[in-house]
Amino acid sequence: MKQNLFNVIALLATSTLVGINNPANATPSNYQKSCNNISVFGNVLSANCSRTNGSFNKTSIVLRGIENINGTFKVTDPGKVSNYQFTCQNIRIRGNDLKAACKSRNGTLKWTSTVLQGIENINGVLKYSSSP
Repeated sequence: MKQNLFNVIALLATSTLVGINNPANATPSNYQKSCNNISVFGNVLSANCSRTNGSFNKTSIVLRGIENINGTFKVTDPGKVSNYQFTCQNIRIRGNDLKAACKSRNGTLKWTSTVLQGIENINGVLKYSSSP
């Protein structure tokens, strides 16, 4: 009986952890509603974001989990720093839509995009509020 109870607890704990890191559970980013001058350089997102007192703060965040897989952006491991910038060029951001021309296995460039997930403006600072 104790072993069965332990197995159930372990299964629930594992399911909970998987859910936390599952990109499908991420909330859409909303920083673009209260930030301006949004830009991206490599895997760093920067913006001027409003504070609760109405002033603006220059802030940045390292993007997580985004990789170039055969010319397509994929969110693979939200715990890791994004590495797409090593095989992609013309990287740009519009709102929370990240776009780039990325190399495929055969070396050709392919345009790809992904909607950034889980990034919020918290009193003038870009932060992840959920997994990307």
